Amino acid sequence: MGHLLLHEENIVAELDALNREDALKKIVSALPAWHLQGIEKQKILKLLIQREQIGTTAIGHGIALPHCFSPEVHEPIVAFGVSPEGVPFPSLDGRLVHFIFVLILPQNEAAERQKRQILQNIKWFLCDRSMQERLKAARTASEIYQLMVPEPQHVPALGV
Repeated sequence: MGHLLLHEENIVAELDALNREDALKKIVSALPAWHLQGIEKQKILKLLIQREQIGTTAIGHGIALPHCFSPEVHEPIVAFGVSPEGVPFPSLDGRLVHFIFVLILPQNEAAERQKRQILQNIKWFLCDRSMQERLKAARTASEIYQLMVPEPQHVPALGV
């Protein structure tokens, strides 16, 4: 899923938000400054809200994929919020949103392709209802991260 893009520090567990804007604000606010490469969080939040005004990024099944492009970003930044209770978020199926992946991309030629690939991978990952339930039950960013980015399997050396 582009696991290398998601850092544990960019995960908000037990996200409690009143609405879409509140959820985006809490996720962006939680991003460590070093991930934003000096970009003001308020600028990113404004870009995300402007994108949502064009049309909702809540695709249904409890999933929202808010994203934006910024000339100040040089590498994609992924953040993830999990709301066990759900957030009122205009969605295609009218249901509450439990999983909010925020994607902040550079404004360059490759960004649109990167966006499609990352968003597609996220959708495939979250199609698994069992995984959705495990993510909602997780209480910490560390637990969520471990579910999403499992440890590589260690293969013992031959003859051991």
